[in-house]
Amino acid sequence: MPAVSVIVPNYNHARYLNQRLDSILQQTFRDFELIILDDCSTDNSREVIEQYRAHPQVTKIIFNETNAGTPFRQWQKGIAAASGKWMWIAESDDYADPHFLEKLLLLAESKPSAGIAYCGPLWVDDKGVAGKDLSSYHTSFFREGVEEVRTKLWYVCTIQNASSAIMRRDLAAEAVKDIGRYRACGDWIFYVKLLQRADLVFTEEKLSSFRYYHNNTSNWAEKEGLWVTEGVDLIRHLDFRKLKTTWNELKQILGFWINRTKTIRRKQRPGVWRTIVVTGIRYLLSGVR
Repeated sequence: MPAVSVIVPNYNHARYLNQRLDSILQQTFRDFELIILDDCSTDNSREVIEQYRAHPQVTKIIFNETNAGTPFRQWQKGIAAASGKWMWIAESDDYADPHFLEKLLLLAESKPSAGIAYCGPLWVDDKGVAGKDLSSYHTSFFREGVEEVRTKLWYVCTIQNASSAIMRRDLAAEAVKDIGRYRACGDWIFYVKLLQRADLVFTEEKLSSFRYYHNNTSNWAEKEGLWVTEGVDLIRHLDFRKLKTTWNELKQILGFWINRTKTIRRKQRPGVWRTIVVTGIRYLLSGVR
């Protein structure tokens, strides 16, 4: 069994794939398998991927015959195929420093309760030129997972780039369930679920490059209202007993999501309201108060 399973879910990123895959295969840490998935790309991704089929560390190449419609179904498929203790979802348009795995594994293993270890990414454009650093954190830390959820993750996704993180596969296999129905917020919900079962360690060292400034996914998701209509579902997964959520904290959480309904279309609001009401009732029935 390899120490790490590296999962590369690709869709139409042929022009970045060589740099992505080479940056994985050139890692100083060598005990890993590489699983490549392609979601029925319409560019020449298949041709690029086939160049790597004979590499001894490429254990699986999976081509979809129809597009899944969401990257998170590819996450599910990749995690199911993985066998390592740790896993790295290496997005197909990003790339990494050669010491990425070596340093993050040392960091993770220094904190036995950690379920996620991640680094600060460089925020780059399509040419790899760094832009403004939009990272949530700039100083290294270790934190209980429930504390991260209780203070931050209920309203903002602080792990902004999956490529910058390694995660324990056993925990990821549970957390990834049901996220395949989301188009934008599956990763956010995934982290909320996982970090209620394990802790979080972060290094400020820039070991991964996040190709953010060419990507309009965030603008598309905002326009479609997905940050609200999908994002609100994360409160369904809050374990109030484990988080020791107070009544005032619950009011803050529900108040935030109530306020966010003002940013979406009227026809989208009933579903969000139902989630908010059900969460409030669930809290009252939990007996935490």
